[in-house]
Amino acid sequence: MSVSALLVALLLPALAGAPRGGLAAFEPVPEPPGPAARVEPVPEPPELPEPPGPIDPAGAIRWQAPVACPAAPEVRRGVERRLGRTLAERDAEVDARVEPTGSDGGFRLVLRTTAAGVVDERTLEAVDCRVLADATALVVALAIDPVAVAEVMIATAGDDPLEVPSAEPPAPTPARRGQSQPARPDGGDASGAGLARSRRPGGLLRAGAGVGLGALPGVTGVPSLAAGLRWRRARLELEGAYWIPRVSEPIDGGRVVVQLGTATARGCGQLGRDRLEAPLCGGLQVGGMRGEGRGAPEARAAQGPWVALEAGMGLSWRLGPRWALAGGFTAAIPVYAPAFELVDDPPPRLFEPSAVAGRVWLGVELRLGAS
Repeated sequence: MSVSALLVALLLPALAGAPRGGLAAFEPVPEPPGPAARVEPVPEPPELPEPPGPIDPAGAIRWQAPVACPAAPEVRRGVERRLGRTLAERDAEVDARVEPTGSDGGFRLVLRTTAAGVVDERTLEAVDCRVLADATALVVALAIDPVAVAEVMIATAGDDPLEVPSAEPPAPTPARRGQSQPARPDGGDASGAGLARSRRPGGLLRAGAGVGLGALPGVTGVPSLAAGLRWRRARLELEGAYWIPRVSEPIDGGRVVVQLGTATARGCGQLGRDRLEAPLCGGLQVGGMRGEGRGAPEARAAQGPWVALEAGMGLSWRLGPRWALAGGFTAAIPVYAPAFELVDDPPPRLFEPSAVAGRVWLGVELRLGAS
């Protein structure tokens, strides 16, 4: 057998076992399985805090409210209006939040105030948000200085606490033709409220001391107390005075100790302005004079009525809102006054008041209420 025939005999069995149409197909060998992969959840981003609400420029009030409500500067001005001064950052810490209450259209205020180490928390509701802003200004001002709030409220009763008065005076309203402008007796506000305040009288109390001459023998001391009503251009007074007893010169060995007490009702027109006032007064004195005889046989005491017309003028210098230093001079002409005599024939007269009695006095005056 030839070599070629031998090769064919060896190759035929191998070719018979191969698949038809070509070479045997090779399948990819799978990779050995590795460890199982873990899928971790992606963390959610942290929630950021809500941005703070409007903060007062002064840093004292944190006010969060809907757009329809007053802003933080308006609330701060309301606090300053009630305190009568500028609000400082150290005065108080205020956290106020206003939210709508629901379908009723109202608002709810949650207020926390810290002043002078005292913490106050409260919740208020109102239909109008401006009412809650007004309440916030009042609560904060009272927490800071209640005495100052009371003084300002007395002086500016009825004003809107959220409105700061303009530095410029309001322009006068022109009057219609044939209609006169209202009078302004004190140069101030011509409104009805201003006129009512100017017409309302104030009270006065005065304690004084002076020296008098003419009503008793020689010069004597005269303490006095007075009360009355005062307006800007007038005053009415009721005064009580006591002339300290004095002894007359001896006549025929007899003397008399004389004393006088008076009550005076007077009316005054008042001049001057600002701190200095000059009342010009006229009035009527009524009282009683008493004399006690000495150094004469059968000496006894006697008394009689005193009636006199009085005129005088004074000066009053205002030291403060309530106090004033006052002084003046009065002259009285007796219409009826007793005389003291010895029982004799003819009776010698021991003492008789002069035709004019004068008094110089100085005192301290307390003013009450409006003037």
